[in-house]
Amino acid sequence: MQRFVAHAGFLIAVCLMPLAALAEVGIQSVSSTAIERLPSYQAQRVFAGRVVGSQRADIGFELDGKVAKVTVEDGQQVKAGDILARLDTRSLDIEKSELTAAQREVSARLEQLDKDLIRFSNLRESGYVSVGQFDELASRRSATAAQLSQVDARLRGVALRKKKSAMTAPFSGEVSTQGLEEGFLVSAGQPLMQLVATGDIEAVFGISDRLGRNLVYGQTLTISGDFGEWPVSVISVAQNLDWRTQTRTVRVQLPPDAPAVDGNTTYLHLPEERQVAGFWVPLTALLEDVRGTWAVYYLAVADSDLYQVRKRSVQPVYQYQGRVFVDGELQSGDRLVTAGLHRLSPGLHVSLAGE
Repeated sequence: MQRFVAHAGFLIAVCLMPLAALAEVGIQSVSSTAIERLPSYQAQRVFAGRVVGSQRADIGFELDGKVAKVTVEDGQQVKAGDILARLDTRSLDIEKSELTAAQREVSARLEQLDKDLIRFSNLRESGYVSVGQFDELASRRSATAAQLSQVDARLRGVALRKKKSAMTAPFSGEVSTQGLEEGFLVSAGQPLMQLVATGDIEAVFGISDRLGRNLVYGQTLTISGDFGEWPVSVISVAQNLDWRTQTRTVRVQLPPDAPAVDGNTTYLHLPEERQVAGFWVPLTALLEDVRGTWAVYYLAVADSDLYQVRKRSVQPVYQYQGRVFVDGELQSGDRLVTAGLHRLSPGLHVSLAGE
């Protein structure tokens, strides 16, 4: 009986102890943060897109023919003007030889006719050559000169065809598609390779009409992907919508040192201001409550150094990067528990960590 009375007296003494004294008897310390009510929040909309070269071209020969040599491979870097492949030009070489011989022959005849004209001119003054003979020789000279011009033109045509028998890179870049082999018979204008510009890359996105219409040229945004996170600038916003997706096409310019390559999947982070009042709280401050609802532990002042844990229901509105924007029965300046919620319960007295 005396032992029971002693224990009861101890419990009564503990209950009558001031809260400050309780802090020294196993009071937990908790991490917390003060919150502030905001009239709105900024949501980050994310849109998927693709990195593309600023220039992309399907390349082929301008002539029919048989491929004699391919000088590049898929994925190879080339410079503007580099030869990518050649056609067989042996028939052109034969035609050029024939025309060169004809050119020499006609040039020789024209040279002789020029000498004859000088001689006939002197003889006509002496009366040994009639005017008709002189005019006939002048006509032959004109016809021969025209014949030489025709041969020269045909030679220039052969030179042009030979030049076009070499496929060259229209700009510096990377050969992204190359399935050409020596011996292939190709047609004029047939796409045979694809060249993509490197070092000057862009990204293309389809943005909802409501958000896309507010973007302006030069605006700075952020994109991310396997190549990291990089600032970009808007270079164009389509005025019309894609009828299939009902989106606006937006093109952005990547920095020159961004390691992105043509074909990379990328994501555009587009801020959107939403006029909903509430509080930003750490994700770790949320407590799953009954029937799928959510709550937080709010710290009410109990004494100069102690706080009492109380539960407040909240409605999550938006979550981004470890933070949640919530609405609920809270006020600016309220202090919420941010860690160790599983060790607490409403009504418990705690102290602040670090105090």
